[in-house]
Amino acid sequence: MNIDFESRNITRRSFLKGAGVVGAAGLLSACGGSKSNNSGSTAASGAQAPNSTGATPLKEYISWESANREIESWNLLYSQTLSDANVVTNLWDGLMSFDCYGKLVPAIATSWEANEDSTVWTFHLRDDVDWVDCNGEVKEHITATDFLVGLEWVLNASKNEANNTSMPTLYIVGAEEYYEKTKDMGAAAADLHYQDMLDAGVGIEAPDDYTLVFTCKNSCPYFDTVASYTSFYPASQALIDELGIETFRGCDNTNMWYCGPYLVEEYIQGNTKSYIPNPHYYNAANVSRFERLTVTMISDQAIAFQLYQNRELDEMDLNESTITTITSDPNNEYNSQLCEKRARPSAYAMHFNYQKNNADGTPDVNWNKAIANTAFRQCFYRGLNLKAWFSRYNKINPLKCENDYYTMKGLCYNTQGVEYTTLVAKEMGFDAEKYDGETMIRLRANGGDISALKKQAMEELSAIGVTFPVKATYFIIASSTSALDNATILKQCFSDSFGDDFIKLDVQTYVSSLTQEVRTPQLQSFVINGWSADFGDPVNFLGQETLHDDNAFYSHYYSNIARVAEAPADYQKDLMDAFEQYTDLVNAANAIVDDTDARYEAFAKAEAYLLENVLVSPAYYDITWSLTHANEYSKIYAMYGSCNYKAVNWETSEEAYTTVQYEQFAKAFDAAIQG
Repeated sequence: MNIDFESRNITRRSFLKGAGVVGAAGLLSACGGSKSNNSGSTAASGAQAPNSTGATPLKEYISWESANREIESWNLLYSQTLSDANVVTNLWDGLMSFDCYGKLVPAIATSWEANEDSTVWTFHLRDDVDWVDCNGEVKEHITATDFLVGLEWVLNASKNEANNTSMPTLYIVGAEEYYEKTKDMGAAAADLHYQDMLDAGVGIEAPDDYTLVFTCKNSCPYFDTVASYTSFYPASQALIDELGIETFRGCDNTNMWYCGPYLVEEYIQGNTKSYIPNPHYYNAANVSRFERLTVTMISDQAIAFQLYQNRELDEMDLNESTITTITSDPNNEYNSQLCEKRARPSAYAMHFNYQKNNADGTPDVNWNKAIANTAFRQCFYRGLNLKAWFSRYNKINPLKCENDYYTMKGLCYNTQGVEYTTLVAKEMGFDAEKYDGETMIRLRANGGDISALKKQAMEELSAIGVTFPVKATYFIIASSTSALDNATILKQCFSDSFGDDFIKLDVQTYVSSLTQEVRTPQLQSFVINGWSADFGDPVNFLGQETLHDDNAFYSHYYSNIARVAEAPADYQKDLMDAFEQYTDLVNAANAIVDDTDARYEAFAKAEAYLLENVLVSPAYYDITWSLTHANEYSKIYAMYGSCNYKAVNWETSEEAYTTVQYEQFAKAFDAAIQG
């Protein structure tokens, strides 16, 4: 296979670029560069990680992304979605990064420390980091001032429109007050600069060009995990001045400045993104990078399998039908290459819409009444058997995907080394249950019979005029047959779990943007979405569902409970009472700043309340099987932050990895984590 390596790359490049060659040429012209101009410098600055199995590593790599996860914002300070961060993390570095075990490691900050009570944190910065433009030309040196500029941008309501403010406003002295000040100022706040932020008493300072100091409101022993988030990334005042507020907020790969490991060589919307090494990357001597990394958008996993077989993809996730195709033939060459991946560091849940509209914009009163009922919601959590749906993602070990909690496992541990979700399990009464690998724990914990709960919900809802079956509208992207197959199985799970007289899943499609076509007009009954933590504390998960907080992401953008709170209907009184009580529990837990164990116990009570009232219904963990030429265990694996898709130090192999090799990788990883 090594003999065919170069010809294979030529074939792959031709395939990927063929669909959009005119658009690509236009983008490169706009950027002022070309592939031939870049190839000499990037080849010299790309290096591959050695392969632990002795195989030949890949110089170029082709990965994939789902078609419904196209990037919407290139500005990490503005974006709040992983689909954006997964791209821009390769282009923009912050204070810290992570290793393959999820441990914080230096990035622009070389070291950091806290004072005795963890209220003051000092970060020491590198003195050799540059901003470059899309052609790799140095534009400006990065100093501590860039981090002042970045934080002022985030906290300025006129500039960043309230995005990514929750971490600094929760933790930094004066940050919340400065945000409120800019909010009150309206458009005039756009004229403020970082010195205005400092003069207002925000707890950040730069005593010299390469020292950054944060002052927290209270003791915060995990603030380094907070500071790893994109709220604390740098920004150049020179670029903001050059582009203007609006253009900088909406910057793209052609006019943004880069300080990360890669530049964007080529971007064809809805098709491909290709990255090449940043020739002035400060950490080039210490990390391995690809000479070219390409991410191609895939609308259907059946297509992905064809591309992988042609070596036009170097990795792919396997759905149920593809695994069946492979395993049903004992002579299939891929039988020995099935690799079970680590759980993605995200917890997926059904986020209900409490203010749903019909397609004509009128309220969907039938759904809104139903979902406001506690017993109705409890049927989702206690009675919806999703094993067949899990099999679409993990046919071999489907129940590994089961998620019984809202917070991701492994996010944090108390001072006794107890993992946080085990505290939630204790509150829920799950800790005494023995998981048998066949029956979902939440069904067993509740007797496995929801007929009484279903009867209660139907009686209570019939009394207020709800008609049955209640239609639950669920949207998938129109172009994906895999998404349709998944939704068909999910619909059958509803039917098998509840019968056809109670809840009926209504599968609808959108063309390209879930946000614009579905969430903004509030057409969905629920969305199944994953949350990856921004920092290592339960409040980052649980705070997204609270009331009376502009930064509660799901309350504003998915459940619309923040809108319901403005004028609740009579039938929503109990629902609002539950959200108010949940909010009080979260706020009470968050107020405990001097006792980590007590803090986590209090958060566990809040999460148990959320689950018992099913304000959100946990769905699954993303544990898939793959065919791959990359060692998943060599990649960054962080429970929080935005670095997991940063393509550095990946171990790759010209030969596909085998099941046995992946089992060995998993054992070594578990031993390292536990040791």
